[in-house]
Formats: sequence, C-alpha cells, structure tokens
Amino acid sequence: MIKIFIKLKNIIVILFFYLFFLLIGDLIFSNFIYKKDTNIKYDCFEYKNYLFEEESYHDYYFQKNCVATETQRTVAPYKVFTDKDGYRYSGRKRQQEINNLVFLGDSHTYSMGVKFENSFPGIVENNTNNYTIYNLGVPGYGLQKHYYNLNTFLKTKKTSKIILTLDMTDIYDAAHRWRTIANTKSPVLKSKHTNKKISDWKKMQSSNFKGSKILVFHARNFLRYLRLKIRSTNMGNKDGALKTEVANYTYVDLEKRSPLNYLSPDDFERGTSIIDLYFAKINDLAKRNNAKLYLMIFPWPETLVYGQEKFNWENFNINLCKKNSCSKVINLFDDFRSIKMVNKNWKNLIYIDDDVHFNKFGNNLIANKIIREINN
Repeated sequence: MIKIFIKLKNIIVILFFYLFFLLIGDLIFSNFIYKKDTNIKYDCFEYKNYLFEEESYHDYYFQKNCVATETQRTVAPYKVFTDKDGYRYSGRKRQQEINNLVFLGDSHTYSMGVKFENSFPGIVENNTNNYTIYNLGVPGYGLQKHYYNLNTFLKTKKTSKIILTLDMTDIYDAAHRWRTIANTKSPVLKSKHTNKKISDWKKMQSSNFKGSKILVFHARNFLRYLRLKIRSTNMGNKDGALKTEVANYTYVDLEKRSPLNYLSPDDFERGTSIIDLYFAKINDLAKRNNAKLYLMIFPWPETLVYGQEKFNWENFNINLCKKNSCSKVINLFDDFRSIKMVNKNWKNLIYIDDDVHFNKFGNNLIANKIIREINN
C-alpha cells in the first residue's frame, strides 16, 4: 500500500513539474516568439441586442473581413472567409465588377458544411467569367431578412441577376422567427441571446497562452476528422430520409398534427402570406434596379421520399413567380428525382451525412443547373 502511495505521489509531482514548465514555455513562446494574434474563430457571427416593450430581441450578421474555421456535426472542419461587406466569399480578391450575380438565401445558399469552392455559388464563380459573384446567404435568415439584405446591397452596388432560394424552412421562419420592431430597420428575433463581454482572464489567456490555444485548436480538428473517418467507415450505405417538423407540411395534414408541432394551420397561412408579401417586395426591388430575379427551389430528402400530397411546394413557388412575373423558377426537383431513381445511395450522394445540406456533389448539381439557366 505504501509503495502504491509513493508511486502515485511521484506521478503527481512529475505531472506538476511538467505542467509548470509547459506553462512557462507557453508564456515565453506567446510573449517573445509568436507575436501574432491567435484570435481563433469557429464562426463569423456577430450579434446585436435590442429591448422593445420590455421584451428582448437580437439580430445577427457576419463580421467583416473575418476568417473562421467552422465545424459541423458530420463534416470535417473547413475555412470560412467574409469580405469587407460581411459576405461569404473565396478569400481571393474579386475581379473587376462587370455584371454582379447575387445569391440570396439561408444556410443552403451560404452552403453550410462545405468550403466556398465546393458551394454552388463558389462553383458558379469558378466556371463563369461573365459575372462577379456575391453570396448574401446567411444561415437561419428568412424572406424578411433577404429583402433587407438586398436593399442594403443595392444602395452601394448594382446587379444584373438575383437568384433567390426559397427553402423548406421559409414558411416556419416567416411565421415564427423574424419580425420588425420600432427601433430597428432590420428584422429581429425574439430571444435573449447576448454578446458576452470578454473577461480580463480570457484576455490574459488569449495573449499569454497562445501555444496551448493553437495546440488545442489543431488537436480538436484532428480528432473530429478522425471520428468522422471512423463514422463513415461504419455507416455503410445509409439512405434513409430525415423527417423534420419544419418541412413535413408537404406530406402531413396540418389539421391532424399535435398542438406542440411547429406549424399550426394558422401559422402556415400566416407564413405563406408573409412569403407572398416579401417575395413581391424583392421582385419589385429587382425590377427597379433593372435586375432579373430567379426563384430557385430544391427538395429535402423527406420531400423526395414522402412526396407533396398535402402541400405542393413546387406549385406554390411556380405560382409565386408567375403572379409576380419573376424571370424564371430554377426547379431542381426533377434533377434530384432522376438521381434518386437510379442510385440506391442517393441521399449520401447528394446530401451531407445525417443532414439536409448539400455535399460537393449536390452543390455541383445545383451549380451546373444555374450556369445553364443564366447563360441562356
């Protein structure tokens, strides 16, 4: 027993001295060797808080000139860059602007889960010399925010074509998420998200323990990559469709759903009415700026599996474009159906594993369709 105690004591002493010298080494490294900033970011989001009628609200957008390493649940970490206006881009200097092509949308347009060069805006940029690409997509945004973003963009820049993606979440977003309050022009969210002030201790850590911070950052990314490799090996050919509360209105009767579900019939009607209103506003804004507006739609995995018997999302968008005389609907439904018919592993071919966002193949599929449409 005494021998075990002595052995344990020796291990503790060794660990103590190891950590002590590691911290001393990091202090020397941070203050005398590596003098660069180690402001490691995992996203480029910035938040702004509001108080209206004793309720808390917040808005969010991208920081300007930001570099971050994003991590998603089932994909390896990837770099994200924003330009001087806070739009996601390749990180390379844009060519001289001749014809600007603007992408509007939420996380699919932003291209969550892939590098910019593997996103459909990035692929379009790399395969056309006729347009300068601006990706105004932001995860979680809805039509109210798209209208505000486009309006802001057009105050300083011009565009000849606008591609607006209407996503399966947009009805829910319009009904529940975004609203306008008196003391801000931009739509906001009702919540209690706050920007936390950086404590003196955090500042001290950031400036004096850069080596540890860099080591943890790379170790975390490596372990995530390793875990995903093991996961992909064990997954096999998983091709099931993810059922969601925000997109099941195409195949589930709203009248029969539980009150706890995301969309009631009244919510659904309110959401579609807001989409009607703001699509008309975006279309009018495009026409006043001599720009062509394209409406782009694509299915989620569950839409391909369970169909549109209760609500036809394709017809809704086709009628929306027709009613407002937009340039064209870029409809990916048939393209995706064709792949599903001939590929047993269609879901993993198009979408990120266990997700509704697109992988490189899915983004290529969309980009090629866009290139064909805008060049006609």
